[in-house]
Amino acid sequence: MTDGAPHQLPLKKVDQIGIVVRDADAVIKSWSALFGMGPWSYREMGGKDAKGRDFKVKLAFASLGGVQMELIQPVEGRIFHSAFLEEHGEGLHHLGFYVDDVDAEAANLVKQGATILNTMPGRFAYMGTGGPGGVIFEVIKKPTP
Repeated sequence: MTDGAPHQLPLKKVDQIGIVVRDADAVIKSWSALFGMGPWSYREMGGKDAKGRDFKVKLAFASLGGVQMELIQPVEGRIFHSAFLEEHGEGLHHLGFYVDDVDAEAANLVKQGATILNTMPGRFAYMGTGGPGGVIFEVIKKPTP
């Protein structure tokens, strides 16, 4: 985005499907046995939330036909994903799309009526569209090759 004018985000494909789960290991065991999905890689993230409370989340990733499957398991504290899990249960959380400039694209979408639900500036932004569909869209910093 060069001039700051609102523009349509030209999505070509889904890059990531994020699913909130209660037990990532159980899901991986099941999906690996049923569908041969894998291999899986793991990452734990944690720290302090905006109110200074501890949090931890377990993430698991696998590639499926060029789409990254992301399992998100809240482990400790009340984070964005645990609130979703409590309200909606396990299941689809977001569709993710790689972009060159997360902050610019998030600002562009806000100008058009979307809301930022959660963000780590420069890395990702979960966007609510405020309209029909009910799916969260995530703009994600495009990985460097």
